[in-house]
Amino acid sequence: MSGYSYTTITMVPGESPRVGMHLYPDETATVRYFPPRDTPAAFIGIDFADSQVNIGLTRDTSVTDAQVKFARELFNAAAAFLADCERLRDEHAAGDSSEQVEPGKAA
Repeated sequence: MSGYSYTTITMVPGESPRVGMHLYPDETATVRYFPPRDTPAAFIGIDFADSQVNIGLTRDTSVTDAQVKFARELFNAAAAFLADCERLRDEHAAGDSSEQVEPGKAA
């Protein structure tokens, strides 16, 4: 396993505590979409190691403009993340192929 995750709790006097969850997944991570069925709530689940993150809508309410805005921002961030991951993978692969030596030739 090459990935890892950790949780932080930050407490500053006079402020509410902040909980942060940091996921650096490997091939064991899963991301799933759960469409609304019995309730109007849909959500995305991310599972990795002993960590689980769920992102969804408030139950038993109509979907608001603010929730649609949040979902669009999540989508745009995920699309940008995907594009960067693919670019970095391709750059890494191109770097690996340029370092390979032809058979029969010295490095």
